[in-house]
Amino acid sequence: MDSIPYWLVPNLKLAIQRLSRDARSNIATLTDPEQSWQRNVFFALVVIFLIHIISTSIYRLYFSPLALAKIPGPKLAALTFLYESYFEIVKGGQYYNHVAKLHEQYGPLIRVSPHEVHWNDPDFIDQAYPTTLRKTDKPVWVAQRTGTPYSIVSTSSHDLHRRRRNALNSFFSVASVRRLEPILQTYMGKMMTRLEKSGKAEEVVQFHRVFKACASDIITLYAFGDNMGYMDSPDYGNASQESTEWFFFLTHIFGLVPWLVQYAQNAPVWLVRLCFPALTALRERQDWWIDKVREIRASNNPERLKSTVFEGILNSSLPPEEKTDIRLASEAQLIVFAGEGTTAHALMCALFHLLANPEELAKLKTELSEAIPDPTNIAIAQVDNLPYLNAIISESVRLHPGVMNRQVRMNPDVPIVYDHPADGKQYVIPPNTIYSMSPLETHMNPKAFGADAYLFRPQRWIDQPKLAKYFLGFSRGTRGCVGMTLARREMAMVLATLFTKYDLYRGQPGPTLELYETDRSRDIDVNADYIIPIPTKGSKGLRVRVRD
Repeated sequence: MDSIPYWLVPNLKLAIQRLSRDARSNIATLTDPEQSWQRNVFFALVVIFLIHIISTSIYRLYFSPLALAKIPGPKLAALTFLYESYFEIVKGGQYYNHVAKLHEQYGPLIRVSPHEVHWNDPDFIDQAYPTTLRKTDKPVWVAQRTGTPYSIVSTSSHDLHRRRRNALNSFFSVASVRRLEPILQTYMGKMMTRLEKSGKAEEVVQFHRVFKACASDIITLYAFGDNMGYMDSPDYGNASQESTEWFFFLTHIFGLVPWLVQYAQNAPVWLVRLCFPALTALRERQDWWIDKVREIRASNNPERLKSTVFEGILNSSLPPEEKTDIRLASEAQLIVFAGEGTTAHALMCALFHLLANPEELAKLKTELSEAIPDPTNIAIAQVDNLPYLNAIISESVRLHPGVMNRQVRMNPDVPIVYDHPADGKQYVIPPNTIYSMSPLETHMNPKAFGADAYLFRPQRWIDQPKLAKYFLGFSRGTRGCVGMTLARREMAMVLATLFTKYDLYRGQPGPTLELYETDRSRDIDVNADYIIPIPTKGSKGLRVRVRD
């Protein structure tokens, strides 16, 4: 003790006494039967958990069907779903970029999760997404991510999907879409009236808002016989648009924690307003959809039902459980989401490229002037088969698909055989394996679209009609987009209406459009995948100065 300062001695004695008491207390705890039982249970649970984690990891890496099939890819992707979640949640919708890099490293077939393989081989599209011969299911978790759990896009079973789709097919047939012509013409008139007003003030217009409001009003009126009137709103229903975008920002969290989507969709409006104010407008919109479903069902006017998407469903042979309010509202929500978002996105990108490429716009205006003698009364039949206009639509969707996420499928009955094009090695994908391809990655593959795949070149579709076999813009196979017929004709009507009046601004008087502080890489190209494509953070979207 001589070497210890005198003032530390009392403190050391107190510390020794305290340690002694703690030791006696711990011994008593260990010998207490109740405390000892609780510790044993806790340690048993920990051991069981560790055994589960270790055995699952060993199985996924070495003994699962995909491991035995020797599908190439990173070990972490094969080991845990958290690998994908890191890029989607932490990095912000970046797994699509990472998957593209993995293909560069491992080849055209890779393992992207413990249960999923992914192709980047345009020549394999028809085998991955067949139209006949074999069934194609979807994994159950698709319904948990989309927020429309009872819609056709979320239907897991091939047979149930076919029955549900058959009830909707007539609604989206060419004949039905042609009957939509008066609605399209009405909203083309609304759009042009709004633009003329903006043109007189030479305003800069956020055209993605205009297109989304117009597309939303059209598809909602077509589906419900009524709409929210966004084209009559001074800001084009901006609050609702932003609320829907916020919902998609939660997509990857829903994928990791699936039960959250049910709370987000079923919580009362007051609770959503309190906890998630950004989602309030969407939650109110969902209530509007359900109220409209009940109103249509209860209506004594048979014409009320005929003017909506629900006629085919309610008059079909589907069983009663397929005709509940929640099922019909889920189907309607899908139709509105797809009809407004993807259509508006393609229109925005087409307008950007036409204004950024004067020579392409000149070709379009020449074609329109020859096909449409009266620009004030444009009919679907006049724009339906215009080669260059349709090539512009295909090229816009190719470069900027409105749905970014991997197109997942499952084959429940037979294995899928894939022959590696480089080394000839054969891979056998077992039944019930989740597999996928990505629209943007396929569309940018030089094997299909050449070294200039990034360039906006509509002429490629006219020079090489067979390029259609590489197109995934509206998905493919038995689960291809049911609304493609409507979407393409609506886009054709909008572009024809705009460019039979407006020209590119070059300093001349008259109705013109001019790009305003819009950059392709920042404002048009995808920067993040949240099912829908998201531009660079801080982007203000497509802005155009209108002069009239």
